[in-house]
Amino acid sequence: MARDTTTDVAIIGGGFTGLWTAWFLSHQRPELGITVLEQDICGGGPSGRNGGFASGWWDELDGLIKLYGVEPAVRACRALSASIEGIGAFCAENNVDAWFRHSGYMYAATNSHHEEACREMVELAASVDAPDELRALSAAEVQARCASPAFRTGAFMKDGAQVQPARLARGLRRAVLERGVTIHEGTRALRLEAGPSVVTTGGTVRAKQVVLAVNAWATAWPKLARRIAAWSSYIVLTAPAPEKLEQIRWTGGELITDLRHSVRYFRTTPDGRIAFGGGGGRASAHIDDSFTNDIRAVRQAAEGFRLFFPSWSEIPIEDAWGGPIDVSPTHLPVFGTLEGGNVHYALGFTGNGVAPSHLAGQALADLVAGEQTEMTRLPMVNAKPRLFPPEPLRSIGAAVVRRAIISYDTAEERGRRPNPLASVVAKLPRRMGYLLGPE
Repeated sequence: MARDTTTDVAIIGGGFTGLWTAWFLSHQRPELGITVLEQDICGGGPSGRNGGFASGWWDELDGLIKLYGVEPAVRACRALSASIEGIGAFCAENNVDAWFRHSGYMYAATNSHHEEACREMVELAASVDAPDELRALSAAEVQARCASPAFRTGAFMKDGAQVQPARLARGLRRAVLERGVTIHEGTRALRLEAGPSVVTTGGTVRAKQVVLAVNAWATAWPKLARRIAAWSSYIVLTAPAPEKLEQIRWTGGELITDLRHSVRYFRTTPDGRIAFGGGGGRASAHIDDSFTNDIRAVRQAAEGFRLFFPSWSEIPIEDAWGGPIDVSPTHLPVFGTLEGGNVHYALGFTGNGVAPSHLAGQALADLVAGEQTEMTRLPMVNAKPRLFPPEPLRSIGAAVVRRAIISYDTAEERGRRPNPLASVVAKLPRRMGYLLGPE
């Protein structure tokens, strides 16, 4: 962007949330002028560098029910199931080769505490008449899907599809351009002024309505800052070894995670690699280079991979990358409209944003259009915000609690009692009313 301009709707953020909002709004209200502002390239942030998990919320039922009640929680889960199918349909209809594969999601327990957590998840799904959405797996069934010496029993959720996230983001960018949406990449939004107007590095955009789709960068926006903290997550990627995948029987394309609170997540690729993420990273209230250049977090991800897949010891790790996650106090996202009625937002995806951002795009498009729909009646739309403490407590607390949770998880994984101080700190968020960390 190189000059002042006007538009009907300015969307700040060219990741999944912003692009899906533009996509749905351009179909719903094709007469509107829509402008997307992105400081990098579309997909250059978390949308293009995440683990590629398009997964459901049946594992989040406990938190959803605590926040909203049983019926709204189940309704939200069903809506997200439809979004996963919607992503696949979008790719097929728009010739987007994002490696979409709907093969389900396996939770692999690695200790007795995690086995109990699996049983509780399965029982809760059955209690809300959704027994087919999340079912228990025996140790033999887990090994039949992926043979790792670290895995015990587990659970399987139907709502799980893998994607190559950067391919999806760039394909979505092309699709919205074809719908007549204007995109300005390399254009950083500096502030929002009355009007509303968005002041950028390349000029001012005067709009009738604004959508804030800024993910972890919401920590820099005053009206949103206390609603999230930023955590980082890192992924390592192996060389291709399809014969090794056959040896460990991981050929079904399932998404897999363990049940740590600092979760490890992993999937395969069409050319026979394993992408393995999580287990480390940093936390802060501000985004800086530590979120993209943290060799310690890379090493921790690599250590987790070698622990779970010792038979891959001779397969080299060829690449690694990381980025920020927008962590909400509830472990779940919220969508809504700020006071004044013409600035809308979605944030707090907490590491599970591929499918929920599709849902957010629909809700935001309906909020912009001023329509009451099933999407705007979702329980997380305009829910009462839960806030983190003000600065500097937010930054200090996020960093200390993150390290304590990782220490707690690592001790459990190795069969040791967690350090008493780390245990107290790791459990502090729950005691403060947040749905984060161990109970």
